[in-house]
Amino acid sequence: MKTIAVRMSVAIIALAICLTPVAWAVNERTDGHMAADAGIGAASFVFSLPYGAAKVAVALLGGLAGGFMYPFDKQAADSVWHTTLEGDYIVTPDHLRGKKELHFIGALPERSRTGHG
Repeated sequence: MKTIAVRMSVAIIALAICLTPVAWAVNERTDGHMAADAGIGAASFVFSLPYGAAKVAVALLGGLAGGFMYPFDKQAADSVWHTTLEGDYIVTPDHLRGKKELHFIGALPERSRTGHG
């Protein structure tokens, strides 16, 4: 009985997190069309599922790889962490509308690219 309650709690929390883009779409209502906003919110939710899973997998692998590199080369570890951990984890309605770019890979800080830092 206890495992069912834990599974239900995890499922409810995951669903609440995944529905966040839908809530954003309803709150934004920039063009005044509730049906269009609900549709773009639903689309962002659907696209966020596989995209978010892939992004989290890459971030976990990058975090581990950077952790293994850190004792040997801090700058290389920082480079791996910036490129894998930063970026967008969900697809928002602004990404689908073209108002904001979707970044799977994070950009290195300017000082890391030039080698001064």
